[in-house]
Amino acid sequence: MNDELLALIQLQETDQKIRQLRAEISALPKRLAALEEKLARQKTGVESATKAIKEEDAKRRRLESDLKDVQQKIAKFREQSSSVKTNEQFHAVQHEISFAEAEIAKIEDRELESMERSEQLEAGLRAAQQEFTDHTKVVELEKETARKSSEEQQKHLAGLNADRERLRGQIAETRLANYDRISGSKGTALAHVADQSCGACRMALRPQLWNQVRMGDLIPCESCGRLLYFDQELPPHPAE
Repeated sequence: MNDELLALIQLQETDQKIRQLRAEISALPKRLAALEEKLARQKTGVESATKAIKEEDAKRRRLESDLKDVQQKIAKFREQSSSVKTNEQFHAVQHEISFAEAEIAKIEDRELESMERSEQLEAGLRAAQQEFTDHTKVVELEKETARKSSEEQQKHLAGLNADRERLRGQIAETRLANYDRISGSKGTALAHVADQSCGACRMALRPQLWNQVRMGDLIPCESCGRLLYFDQELPPHPAE
């Protein structure tokens, strides 16, 4: 295997590492954004639960005010009942008292329901606050890990880019232009030949083409167009 072919193979390996590393670098902000979005939803949940509890408390205060008003009405009706002069008036006052007492029972039932809802809301709030607190810690740890990881990845990327430039300097311009054209459209420009087939598309090679590749010629695959090379030290293609 000549030096230029070896440089091409190493260049392709380096380019693949660079693409993978750049994908990891670009995925990191998306992961952090997803965590921040979840944290924002949890914060909204805490705020909503807090607001619901306040609204329920305000509702109970209104019920308590309504209860006092009805109790005052009953007290007035009782005073009136002592001064009525006819049975008809007495029964009318008693009817009003009974109606007011029924209203009191309804208000007390609504108060009880409100208290039960408040208990449920407070339990939900405690759970939401705990979840928010726990996730906040996770996000902070992830941010710190991401910062350190980003620094390491950028250093690694700089090293790979330096290797890439060094390798490209060892390859003829026409060969390099062909490599860039193929890799730009297919992702990879070179394909290892084993078992007399292309390692990229698995298309079998004609005997003449196979012999040329074995002799060290860099020939395009008739199926996928990648540049074929042979290295007897590499293992055969894995089974499909």
